Amino acid sequence: MRGYAMRIEAGKMVCLEYVLSLADGTVVDSTEGSGLWTYVHGETKMPPGLSRGVEGLEVGEHARLELSPDDAFGAIDPAAFQDVPRVMVPESALRVGYAGELPGPGGTLIPFKIQAIQDETVTLNLNHPLAGEPVIFEVWVRHIQD
Repeated sequence: MRGYAMRIEAGKMVCLEYVLSLADGTVVDSTEGSGLWTYVHGETKMPPGLSRGVEGLEVGEHARLELSPDDAFGAIDPAAFQDVPRVMVPESALRVGYAGELPGPGGTLIPFKIQAIQDETVTLNLNHPLAGEPVIFEVWVRHIQD
């Protein structure tokens, strides 16, 4: 008796290969060289369009998902621009465009980019680095298990 093909659905452990690129084709991330990305579908935080786009796929299937900012990493949130005292920023990092990570709650890391430098303050952009960007995920399903 032949078994049924397992599909990606909530609670399944999934292994994917992926390439993430900007709309212009610039690759910004991929599993090449780092191996498969393994996650639990419906439980692991991921872009909503990616989650919906792989739902129902089987091992061996491929999907090309062109996602709007809202379906990817969100729109740019004006409230995510925060001014901090200039003295809190190390001199070596004091340049517009500098990107780094700050410690967040529960041991998480919050990415930031220096947006502007004033006399007394530095404006940090705490949006996701790809916020406001349409992106393309190319995904290949390699493994699914309960």
